[in-house]
Amino acid sequence: MVNTSPLPQQIKKRLSTRWLGQAIQFYQQLDSTNLTAMELALGDAPEGTAVLAEEQLRGRGRGNRSWHSPAGVGIYCSIILRPRLLPAKAQLITLMTAVAIVKAIAQETGLSPRIKWPNDILLNDRKVAGILLESKVSSQQIEHAVIGFGINVNHTSADLPRAPMFKASSLRMELGKPVERGALVAAIFAEIEGSYTMLQQEDVAMILEEWRHFSATLGQPIRVWQQGKVTEGIAVDINEEGGLVVKVIDESMMVIHAGDVEHLRLAVDV
Repeated sequence: MVNTSPLPQQIKKRLSTRWLGQAIQFYQQLDSTNLTAMELALGDAPEGTAVLAEEQLRGRGRGNRSWHSPAGVGIYCSIILRPRLLPAKAQLITLMTAVAIVKAIAQETGLSPRIKWPNDILLNDRKVAGILLESKVSSQQIEHAVIGFGINVNHTSADLPRAPMFKASSLRMELGKPVERGALVAAIFAEIEGSYTMLQQEDVAMILEEWRHFSATLGQPIRVWQQGKVTEGIAVDINEEGGLVVKVIDESMMVIHAGDVEHLRLAVDV
C-alpha cells in the first residue's frame, strides 16, 4: 500500500543526506518548480534547497517544451546548487542527475531505466522522466544552478498526453503497482549528493563511467537537430564536458553540446 502522508513527511522519514533536501519548499501547486527555485536562488537560498510541487501548471522541459504535471502522481522537483564549475562544464550536472535518478529508480523498484542523451530517462524506450538545467552565469563563473526533474511515477495511461508521437510511460505502468514517491525522492537526493561531492572535487571519471553504463544512446545510430541543421551518425562516447561524440558519415568525429537527438531504428553506414 502506498504511503498517503504528505510528500514532505514521506521524504524526511527516509532522508539520509547531510545537506541536500534538508530544506524543502513544498507547494500544492506551482507554475514551475524551476522558476520558483531560480527566484529563491537569487534571494540567497542555501545550496541544497529543494522545491517540490504536487502539481505544475506550466511545467517545462528543454527548449521551453511543456511537461505534463498532473496532481498527486508525479515527482516535480528542483534543487538549488552553487557549483564550482566552469560554465562549459555545466552539462555535467545534467549527466550526474540522470545517473542519480536511474540508480534510485532501480534501487526502489527493481526496474532497469536507461538514459537518452542529454536529459531523458527511458523504460522500454518510453520516457518516464526529464531533466532541465538552468543557471545564472557571470564573469565566466556559475553563480547558481537549478537542476529540475519531472518523473512519471504513479501515472496511469489516462494521466499521460495522448499526442500520437509522444512515447511516455510511468513507473507504475512499467512495474504494475504504485511506487512510494517520498522514498524515491529521498533515494535520488542521496545519489545526487554523493555525485555532486565528486563533481565539486573535479573527480568526474566515475560520473562519466556510470553515465556510459546506463546510456541508451551510445552505440546507437542517431539523428541530431541543432540550430536548424540535421546530422546523422553513430553516438560513440561523451567527453569530459558532457558533450556527445558522434561519428558521422565521412568517418569524422563531431561533438554535440546541445540539440535534439532521435534514436534511429535502422542502422546507417558510417
